[in-house]
Amino acid sequence: MEDGDDNPRNPLLSVVQESFLPKTVSIALKCILVGINISSIVIGVIYFNDCPGQPLIPYYLIVSGGASLLYLFMTCLPCIDSDRVTTINLANLCAQGLMILFLFAFFIVGNVWVYSLYNEPWNDPRSPSRCQRVLYLYAFWMITLCHLCFLVLLSTYLCLLLCLLILKKSIIGGRLS
Repeated sequence: MEDGDDNPRNPLLSVVQESFLPKTVSIALKCILVGINISSIVIGVIYFNDCPGQPLIPYYLIVSGGASLLYLFMTCLPCIDSDRVTTINLANLCAQGLMILFLFAFFIVGNVWVYSLYNEPWNDPRSPSRCQRVLYLYAFWMITLCHLCFLVLLSTYLCLLLCLLILKKSIIGGRLS
């Protein structure tokens, strides 16, 4: 087998390595995400002790921002083989998978922490469940925007699946006629 051929022992690695986005779009999205995650860390650090109603919200912003930056770094960290061809090794792919699982679990925990103050008077300075306005609203809207992005992705995938099913049925129906 030549060096340029796909590895038959790892057929999924060759599929994962191919990006479905143009490189410029991928770089632009990663830069935007880096900015969002750095701002999460900064807001969490600035308002670290300003949320006695739920003191774990700054921790959520700092840890999720740092873990997301680490994940973005891992996606930009290719391994180079002898032919100077950029590839992803299995260890990096497994580390990315574990990081995604951690971020998903921590996202659920962050939902509980942030939305637990939603019905409370978090904006009242005399309330024991108060939280600094910028800190709370930033965390609330970041989590809400994540939910909206997940919803858009899910509905897009479901629409594509429906279109493919309709197309398959029309092709099969055309052959039977």
